[in-house]
Amino acid sequence: MHIRFHTVAAIVVLLVSGLWVASGKYSFVGSNIANGQATAAPAQAPATTAPAKTPAAPAVAPLQAVSFITAKPAPYERQIRLSGQTEADKQVTLVARGTGAIAKLPVSQGDRLPADGLVMALDAPEKLAAVVSAQSQFDTAAHQAETSQQLYENGSMAKLQYEAAITSREATRSALQAAQSEVDRLEVHAPFAGIVDKVLVEAGSWVQPGTEVAMLMALDPIVVVGEINERDLQSVAKGTKATVVFGDGTKATGEVRYVRRQASGLTRTYPIEVAIANPDAAIPAGMSAEIDLAARTAPAVVLPRSVVTLDPQGNLGVRVLTATDTVAFLKVAIVDDTPKGMVLGGIADGTRIIVSGQNMVTDGQKVTAVEATTATGGSD
Repeated sequence: MHIRFHTVAAIVVLLVSGLWVASGKYSFVGSNIANGQATAAPAQAPATTAPAKTPAAPAVAPLQAVSFITAKPAPYERQIRLSGQTEADKQVTLVARGTGAIAKLPVSQGDRLPADGLVMALDAPEKLAAVVSAQSQFDTAAHQAETSQQLYENGSMAKLQYEAAITSREATRSALQAAQSEVDRLEVHAPFAGIVDKVLVEAGSWVQPGTEVAMLMALDPIVVVGEINERDLQSVAKGTKATVVFGDGTKATGEVRYVRRQASGLTRTYPIEVAIANPDAAIPAGMSAEIDLAARTAPAVVLPRSVVTLDPQGNLGVRVLTATDTVAFLKVAIVDDTPKGMVLGGIADGTRIIVSGQNMVTDGQKVTAVEATTATGGSD
């Protein structure tokens, strides 16, 4: 029978392995097995002993970097826009002061009158006659009083007679004044220069004291009336410049002449008056208008909106740097909000305001401060 080579090889390997195990002397790397016990191989000693190292100092964290600008507050004119309407500077309804028929009515609607111009006169001949009679009596009494004074000074008239002449003169003077007063009541005159808005009577009609005769109004200057809110009250005062655009598109400039100090009951706003020159009366009363007030405020700084932040109490402010480059919170007041940024008040000249990195630092933190080239810091 033919035996293959690999079968013979396997038998040889098996016999050799059996003899090695039977000898009891076998080992593996890193240990010695003798008498049925295993012992660990001794570790090889190092050639040299390394010196002990000194513990390294802990690394110092770098300071947070921020950029800042130096505040330079400047006067600021804030535009306050109001809606309003025009009104006459003065307006009055003229009334009759006497009784009689209207003899003269020289005015018509739209007429311009100078101050003290005649509006109406009543026909009362008896009152005119009374003035003539009173004037004659006064003239006579005045002449008698003058003669009596000369006689009294010369000693030719008793004092009692002289005093009676003086009394008579004064009585006739009073009567003349009363008669003249009645005549004066027959006429109505314009108390100021203006335009006749309405004529309420006709010539020849009978009037009594209190009868309305005409309406007179003064349109130079024309007055534009509006109302401001509580927040803007302290920014507007007498003399504040104003630009007004009227309902017909025309524009004019003027200034505030009055700010009422009592708020309206319902709106809690404060009425103001803007006076605008109107010599030709081209601007009528009752026209709608838009008022732009140039309200001058305390010095303020214009900053990006991203710079404004809140403290834990909810106060509005900005983060600033102290002299030691430590972060602090500064409370501010909003003066205006413009396309260029927030206009803030309450910032002193020279204050260093953080404009970049302000949201990555906290109050009391020391930082590395770098001056910004512009005030356009981001919100990071």
